Amino acid sequence: MQIRTLKTFCDVVELHSFSEAAKINHLTQSAVSQQISHIENEFGVRMIERAQRNLALTPAGEVFYRTCKDILQLLEASRVEINELANVIAGTIKLESIYTIGLHDLPMYVQKFMSKFTEVKVLLTYRHSAEIYQDILGNMAHLGVVAEPQKNRQLDIHPCWKQKMVVVAAPSHKLGSRDVININELNDEAFIAFERNIPTRKLLDKILRKNNVQPKITMTLDNVETIKRIVENGTGLSIVPENSIREEMKRGLLKALQLEGISIEREIAIIAKKGRILSNAENKFIELLRDEFGPR
Repeated sequence: MQIRTLKTFCDVVELHSFSEAAKINHLTQSAVSQQISHIENEFGVRMIERAQRNLALTPAGEVFYRTCKDILQLLEASRVEINELANVIAGTIKLESIYTIGLHDLPMYVQKFMSKFTEVKVLLTYRHSAEIYQDILGNMAHLGVVAEPQKNRQLDIHPCWKQKMVVVAAPSHKLGSRDVININELNDEAFIAFERNIPTRKLLDKILRKNNVQPKITMTLDNVETIKRIVENGTGLSIVPENSIREEMKRGLLKALQLEGISIEREIAIIAKKGRILSNAENKFIELLRDEFGPR
């Protein structure tokens, strides 16, 4: 049985799709189906239940999937060590990022990195924070870019930079003509917040509590893009990363307000599964982000 077949099997399981697994492996859907059938015929059991709209592993499939992942991870680890010996910077980085960073910061630097290291391919996916932690721990991604990294004994955390947060308002809002406001002016103001389980929300709640400020939270959302659209309507304020509103500020749709005497920053870090040896390419990528975004 070829290693490529094991990888294809894992891709089908992780993507919940024969067609998607075919795309990323540059195969036809028929070829993927044949590979899975070959595995099942060799072991004499069904590995995957093919329901009309869903794929599910059988108990035998669960065992085989875990074994495949172990084999592929061992091979990847050996490839990393061999490349280290040869000082080669090559391979694929499966990178996941929260939307704010992935949409507004990373694409330019991913392209810059791949232009410099032409033997490296970076696969960038945007995910919610909780999904990134799950995928890193489940070996479905190599590196994750998150805000306010959560301590976990199963993770290695690589701090990269601090990101400035600002109060944001529509120009039509009563505070929209101001450049600086006192944090107490947020009291009882309609406020669009991140959902409670998002680390950035926890950071902001802590700062507001410390200053005895209680905005009137009228809506909670899970991503900054939707928050911006709501704030644009003039129905409330929010606190978001400054870099995420650059385009809206240029177009006059949003206004950034500084807090008098208070600087809010959230930590951006890369997470990886503890004990996993980072490849030369992954280490170089972390270095690039630190160099680009770190203190000047």
